[in-house]
Amino acid sequence: MLLATLAACGGGGGGSTGGGGSTPVASPALSFSPDTVRASVNAGSSLTLNVIAAVTRPAEVTGTVFASVVDSNGVLQPNPQLVRDSDSQYHAVLQTAPGLAVGTYSGNFSVRLCRDSACASQFPGSPVSLPYSLQIVAAGQPTFTATPATALAGTIHLGGAAASPVSVAIAAAGRSWTVASGASWLKPAVTSGSGNATLAVSFDATGLAVGDYSTTLIVSASDGQSVTLTATLSVQPSGLVSNSSGLTFNAINGAPIPAQNITIDTDDKASANWTASASVGWLSVTPGSGTTPASMALSVDPRVGTLASGSYSNTLSLAAPGLSTRTLPVTLNLSPATLSASVNAITLGGTYGRDFSSTPSVTLSLNTLSNSWPWALDPLPAWASASSTSGSVSQTGSKLSFTAVPNSASVGSSSRLINATAGVNGDQVKAAVLLTINKDQHTLIPSETAVALSGSPGWSRLSRTITVTDNFGNFGGMSASSSAGWLAANVNGNKIALVADPSSLAADSLNLATVTITPTDADAVAPEVIRVAMWKGTRTPSSNTTTVLPYSNVITDPLRPYAYVHNGGTYIDVYHLYTGQKVASITGLASSLGDMTSSANGDLLYLLDLSNRALVSINLNTQTVTGSLPLSAADRNTRLKILRPNGVEILALSTGAAYLTSNNSKLSLPLSGGTLAVSGDGKRLLQQSEDSGTVQIATYSVDYAALNGGTLYPAKISAASHAGAGTQGQDIAVSPDGTRLYSASGSTKSCSILNPADLGVLAYLAAGDGAPNNVEVGSDGRLYCGTAANGAVSDIWLYSSSGTLLNQFKLTSTGKQLAPRQMAVSGDGLTLIAITTDGTTTIVPVGP
Repeated sequence: MLLATLAACGGGGGGSTGGGGSTPVASPALSFSPDTVRASVNAGSSLTLNVIAAVTRPAEVTGTVFASVVDSNGVLQPNPQLVRDSDSQYHAVLQTAPGLAVGTYSGNFSVRLCRDSACASQFPGSPVSLPYSLQIVAAGQPTFTATPATALAGTIHLGGAAASPVSVAIAAAGRSWTVASGASWLKPAVTSGSGNATLAVSFDATGLAVGDYSTTLIVSASDGQSVTLTATLSVQPSGLVSNSSGLTFNAINGAPIPAQNITIDTDDKASANWTASASVGWLSVTPGSGTTPASMALSVDPRVGTLASGSYSNTLSLAAPGLSTRTLPVTLNLSPATLSASVNAITLGGTYGRDFSSTPSVTLSLNTLSNSWPWALDPLPAWASASSTSGSVSQTGSKLSFTAVPNSASVGSSSRLINATAGVNGDQVKAAVLLTINKDQHTLIPSETAVALSGSPGWSRLSRTITVTDNFGNFGGMSASSSAGWLAANVNGNKIALVADPSSLAADSLNLATVTITPTDADAVAPEVIRVAMWKGTRTPSSNTTTVLPYSNVITDPLRPYAYVHNGGTYIDVYHLYTGQKVASITGLASSLGDMTSSANGDLLYLLDLSNRALVSINLNTQTVTGSLPLSAADRNTRLKILRPNGVEILALSTGAAYLTSNNSKLSLPLSGGTLAVSGDGKRLLQQSEDSGTVQIATYSVDYAALNGGTLYPAKISAASHAGAGTQGQDIAVSPDGTRLYSASGSTKSCSILNPADLGVLAYLAAGDGAPNNVEVGSDGRLYCGTAANGAVSDIWLYSSSGTLLNQFKLTSTGKQLAPRQMAVSGDGLTLIAITTDGTTTIVPVGP
């Protein structure tokens, strides 16, 4: 019957019953525990038996193995189970047939290890016989057993020591028993007894000639049951004897293997000259000759023959003139060494794919103690290098580090499983490390993408210096070109000095140009162009200008000298900040408009359409509506702000919704409502509560990388309530470099300067008797603190970037207050516009 199919690299089956198959080989392929299946079973019942089968030579039993058991006498139930414990051990679960009549059943099961299901070809040493002795007793009758601890077999040399006795366990509760030996050389310690007992059986070769003898030992119970045990005795000539019947070395391949000692003598204690030799070269003996009695050390060396892990047999031959040669089996069991890596994964490039300065390391170790063996790495991908790609390794370890070669990597994440392979004698052992590189798009990022310049008879702003950063932190140089003759773009290191010469330009004209950056490093790109606008005016504003129509919302253009205002209706009016005139109206909008913001480069204006709950985009070059995006939630308290982390523009809503402006992909930010502010590099986002009893401020780091198709990385840095910043939070701003945070709150008489790292108050900007409700930072770094103050001398207080008061401004004489969050500074930083609570919109000339 076919028991199982084993798909293992060396394995075998165990089982029961026997007969048939090819002629057994001298060295069996399996050994069994117990070596004989013995049981006493009540008639009509079935007993489950377990037999462990160990593969004696795993190296010979490889590939797919078909194991079967033949039971020619029908003592077992069909289909015994075979369970794989390991590559070299299995156990069989056998069940006796319940229909066996009362009596004794003895014989052999035959276990076959075959290369195919039809068993046309067997492995060496197959089939293997497994003896059995089953006693079937009447139903209800207590079973009787007599089980030897080991086989009843002895070997005695003439003149030598007696063989060790064998213990037989007798189970005969409530009954007496007798023992009968079939030969005088087999001597039970007692011939009768009662109940459960242990019987010692010894061997006596007195008077026997050299030869092999066999007999039986019958143990009979008083209820008629009996057990017959087979016994053998081998009487051998006088010869060399050893304190060991054989040696086994168990070791890790490649590790030091301690020697083992044996002693030799003659059976009759007569002195004899001896020699020792091994059948295979990996076994050596020291000394190799001498006179008895003697001791010797046996050593094994797997390097002889470069042995792979597995089980190997050898024979130590002890010879002396006139004496029979004594052979001792020597077994070497080699387990494969284990090559370990201190980490199984290494990532280059960091979380965002821009940090290539670190050189993460891995330590290889091999559990061969002090013995070192050569190792080598698989070929590395072009985007990585290693401090070493080969060497030697032992248990003390071998360290190597990896360095990124980002110019050879594709944008995104790339991985390669790298194996370190150590050659240990005949084994190749491996340790795998998953090597990954994260690479963002290598980009040069200008600090600003919209530059507003102006010139008029009284004042001008004709230059601006743009700082260009390399997002990999290894700026490799650049060039810059201007599209217009009136604008020069001069590069010095990582800075571009933009200088306008308006002499050739027409009076009262708005002129546009673009500056294109070209990286020197071929791996880098510079996708953002810098848009520059130059207003050449013939009149310098000298006094405030108010609009005729009332408005409720205002923003300024970062590029052009324009302000965009609406009153929540169906249109947006466009005002020129230098002439004070309305120059256009953007129509075709919804009936209820909300907050506005503009793109960083001044190309687009984004507007909340509250009536349709949508986000509307307007092209500021043509002043026409270009698109509408549905929103799940938006109201008059929803604020808009443009982020630009890593040069990627993202439109953020105070509700937490966000959109990639390049394709309207929806993103998410951990926001919960309130006024927003963004640092100049676009990587620090701040949110302040509006009109709450306590000023609540949260700061976030925001980054975006071209990994996994593009990934937004927002994380809250800190959040706190600030009694020092007052109550009734109204507005918030941040310095261009992100190192200072400015808060306007209603209950203090000043704007607060905070540290974004811990939100601690650093200083205050005095604002008279008003309640601050607006705060802005101009493109030149000057600070504006706007207040709500009926009848006050000033509504707006102007400070230098260091906190020095520079000027104060009054909006109107109507007695109305500055509206919250409705103050905006022009792109060139020379004018501002603000709305008071009566809807009056005032343009204020600030000057340089």
